[in-house]
Amino acid sequence: MKYINKLDMYLRSLPTAKFILVMTLISYIVSYILYILLVLLMKVDMGRPEFEEIPIVLLFLFVAIIAPIVETFIFQYLIIRILKKINFFKNRMVLVMFISAVVFGASHTYSIFYMFMTFISGLLLAYAFIVYEDKKASAFWVTMAIHSFKNSITWTIITIELLYQQLFLG
Repeated sequence: MKYINKLDMYLRSLPTAKFILVMTLISYIVSYILYILLVLLMKVDMGRPEFEEIPIVLLFLFVAIIAPIVETFIFQYLIIRILKKINFFKNRMVLVMFISAVVFGASHTYSIFYMFMTFISGLLLAYAFIVYEDKKASAFWVTMAIHSFKNSITWTIITIELLYQQLFLG
């Protein structure tokens, strides 16, 4: 618990741009470790959205801009703000983060494992939202930026992989 508190204090002390980059990096490291454990070691079919029929530019706009805005609004902004207004949740931010992350994960129904991965991402996004609400700063935009950067990186990796398969393995 001591290390979690130190990490929390460190993250809260970061300037906004650094916080966004560090949280995106943490999200990616955690996702990558889980991916290795689930897919490579346990041979789990992760499942993922199928977007092959959508033009690449529209797909990027959806994945990098539209989805992060809509999902941040629903799963962090609305859920966290509503729960924080209920007396029972006022001093239970870990529970609020957990509920936000469960709903976020449950909305990504490509597989149970994909839901688990997005639950973990949802915890990090909920944490970012709460940190910036505590700072009385742009919680929505900071959280959306983290989500957008993570999705953009994932989109880029998947697009490069698909192009490679089409060009060289085709």
